[in-house]
Amino acid sequence: MLTRIAITNYLLIDSLELEWQQGLTAITGETGSGKSILIGALELTLGARADAGLMRDSAKRCVIELEVDLSGLGLEPWFASNELPFEERAFMRRQLDPGGRSRAFVNDTPVRLEQLRELGERLIHIHSQHHALLLNDARFQLGLVDQLAGQEGAVKELSVLFTDWRATQQALDDARAEQQRALAEADFVRFQLEELEQAAITGGEQARVEEELRLAEHAGERAEAYRAIEEGASGDQGAAVLLQRLRALVSKAARIDTELAGLLQRIEGAAIELKDIGSEAARLAASVEVDPARAEQLRDRIDLLIRLQQKHRVPDEAGLLTILAELRHRVASVEDLSERCAALEKETKRHADAYTKMAKAISLARTKAIKPLSNKVEALLHQLGMPHAVFQFDHRTGDPGPYGIDQVRALFSANKDRAPAPLDKVASGGELSRVMLALISLAAGSRDLPVVVFDEIDTGVSGEVADRVGALLSAMGKERQVIAITHLPQIASKAAHHLQVTKNADGDRVRTSIAPLVHEERIGAIARMLSGRIVTEQALENARVLLAQG
Repeated sequence: MLTRIAITNYLLIDSLELEWQQGLTAITGETGSGKSILIGALELTLGARADAGLMRDSAKRCVIELEVDLSGLGLEPWFASNELPFEERAFMRRQLDPGGRSRAFVNDTPVRLEQLRELGERLIHIHSQHHALLLNDARFQLGLVDQLAGQEGAVKELSVLFTDWRATQQALDDARAEQQRALAEADFVRFQLEELEQAAITGGEQARVEEELRLAEHAGERAEAYRAIEEGASGDQGAAVLLQRLRALVSKAARIDTELAGLLQRIEGAAIELKDIGSEAARLAASVEVDPARAEQLRDRIDLLIRLQQKHRVPDEAGLLTILAELRHRVASVEDLSERCAALEKETKRHADAYTKMAKAISLARTKAIKPLSNKVEALLHQLGMPHAVFQFDHRTGDPGPYGIDQVRALFSANKDRAPAPLDKVASGGELSRVMLALISLAAGSRDLPVVVFDEIDTGVSGEVADRVGALLSAMGKERQVIAITHLPQIASKAAHHLQVTKNADGDRVRTSIAPLVHEERIGAIARMLSGRIVTEQALENARVLLAQG
């Protein structure tokens, strides 16, 4: 249960500290006095979104701290799983700094907002005015059925299964589409691959082939040049014969003339070099093969390489080798895609089977819960001043979704001469409030929620109906802590505790204050709710009677 709330620098509140009590607490005050400010502060400590506009003084920190008694609620595992220190007397705190930063704490340990919300959901249900409108939403109605059927945890697991199933199904659809595209172009890809593989291209080949072709196309010229070198160097009329004659002429004289002897050595060296030149030229001439067929082969090879480069739009054979590797990968990927599709089909079926099994189990639990739930809601509506009210759930199964295969729609009739129709089509504001109250009272019991907060659940009711609403809230307060913002004296008089909200102007500053009322103060407050600003003796007497009856 809630034991204390401390608020600093929040909207119209400078500083406030309140002790909460067990049972039903009524919060009253004039319209516009700031009753809902307290609810907003509670929602912030439970993880609601915040903005800088919530700070009364934008230059100061806003702090809202909630003290809660966790004894007997079995929350130790949650604290352990979130690595937070557990204390039976726990503190939940929210800070809004002037720079716009928002921070959250549990027992002085920083936490994420998600953790704050998770803890809050286990402790408190806040019913604000917009929740009555949510009652018209089919998903919200299904959620209420799940609360009362004890299926909330199972539905969360089912939602995960559905997400996994849809993810694998999407992956399978993508793989199949890719496989179809690959198969559609497989023949063309294989043709391109075979063409390149048959070409047997090697790296740097084109430069080598072009050089060989250049030599082959000039083979005759090269052979003729080699033979000319051979003839000029060592032929009968060549330079070697001339040098031989020259040696003979100067050899005798070189014996007596050292300078001439040196020249002779150089002539002999030149003769040896010419002989080598002639021999090398003869060998090279013999190696030159004039082969027009080979030249034609080389030209064909060059043409093939250039044609393939133009076809695949690459500048050289290195690009063709890259294309070849890509084509091999694409051909192999067709087989890989087949294997991948087969694996994804198995995984999708596994997820689908798990989802279907759990969805059917949840659907069965919902089916069993709907009739008893409808009967309980009807019984409470009869207590709340609608003796002929009929409440049913139209339950159908449909396509799988994140919340299962079930679709429910609340049907309602307040009059015995009217058949039940969709709640959003036939219920007035007061009737909608009473239906919501009945459902929340049942949900609180099924979830064993320790705290339930109602923000003007009395919309659209008055008189005897208001008295019955107050009686139901009072009965709920005997089982758990109930806090109700109300405009009705019949409800306020049923409360075990009463908080009065007032708004005061101090110069240009307006502030809201909240204070607990003792017995005589409660009589005055309820009398004002009965008669307005001018409190009559009759109103005071009526207030005393209401409090005595409460």
